[in-house]
Amino acid sequence: MQNPKTNTAELQAQKGVLFLRYFLGITLVLSLTGCGYVIEGSNPVLPNEAQTLAILPIQNQTFKAGLETDLSEQLNRLMRTNSSVKMVHSGIADLQLRITLLNLKTNSSGLSKEQLATGVKAIIQGQAILEDSRTGNNVWEETMLEVKLNESGENETNTVSNFSLSGSIRELIKRFATKIYDRIFTAF
Repeated sequence: MQNPKTNTAELQAQKGVLFLRYFLGITLVLSLTGCGYVIEGSNPVLPNEAQTLAILPIQNQTFKAGLETDLSEQLNRLMRTNSSVKMVHSGIADLQLRITLLNLKTNSSGLSKEQLATGVKAIIQGQAILEDSRTGNNVWEETMLEVKLNESGENETNTVSNFSLSGSIRELIKRFATKIYDRIFTAF
């Protein structure tokens, strides 16, 4: 049979070790976040060791006004969530992102019978070029980016800079922005 005083001492020692581990863990996390360290994967860095990015005015060649404004807002929102990206104007940016919206097809215009039969509600197509302004070379170029919306679109509308966009088109633009954001950090 074990001595009750020994069990109590062992429990006290185990509690002390647990407290010390907890304290050191908290201290480590606070010191890393205090010095600006970012856990890898949470805030990917720009390609080519770039520090700054400019999103040039988005060109809209579709017949739907306001898409470029909403896309710009969505991209800026995504970039602001990444602390490793500094957004600046094009004159001083290391990288410049140029986007052109080429085509918008919805269930009321442009979708084929096959696309409608498979549940496609909307498609947006565009091109994007990420240029390193320090070298003049393209980091990546996508001549045909395409995003499809397959789920049921909502009839709600949201106002974006005096233009009314349906909820499904806003969702499509949001997905397009996410695709571009992902390509900036994974395609190079």
